[in-house]
Amino acid sequence: MNDKGIYYSCSTWIAYEICQWFYGEVHHAWCTPYFDPPSRLNRYNSIPPSSNPRALYWSLMRDVDALDFHSARIDNVRLGLQRGADSRRKSGMIDKYQFKEIQETLSLAQPANFRPLMFVIPGAPVTAMLKRVPVARRASLLSEEYIIDNLPRCLFDAIEL
Repeated sequence: MNDKGIYYSCSTWIAYEICQWFYGEVHHAWCTPYFDPPSRLNRYNSIPPSSNPRALYWSLMRDVDALDFHSARIDNVRLGLQRGADSRRKSGMIDKYQFKEIQETLSLAQPANFRPLMFVIPGAPVTAMLKRVPVARRASLLSEEYIIDNLPRCLFDAIEL
């Protein structure tokens, strides 16, 4: 795996806040070294919209701006955060009361709470943390995707576009 310099991950404000408050400022990032793979300015990479950081950001923003209470995208983020909280509870990172608070927060969250947030992650400090996404879990068989399970807040910048 070669260090690409910068990795990008689309997250949400509610995910960011949960990680900051409950997980000791440790985040989870599904990332790629390409901000906008289809761009003519990038060399070819077969990352489809479901893993394209720029496309994910703007499609989520459309659902948030529309106050879409039936957004499949928002529902998927909510379910992922619930699964993440369950995993963190089972690992002992949070207790049952924190788990319950996260679950209640997620059940009451409105579309605006799922505003997108872009993580810009410098490659050098995270090289050892990058785990290649297994082929069966990638958005495309040949796409370059990584997971960072325990990304400290001090190792990335979070921005709104």
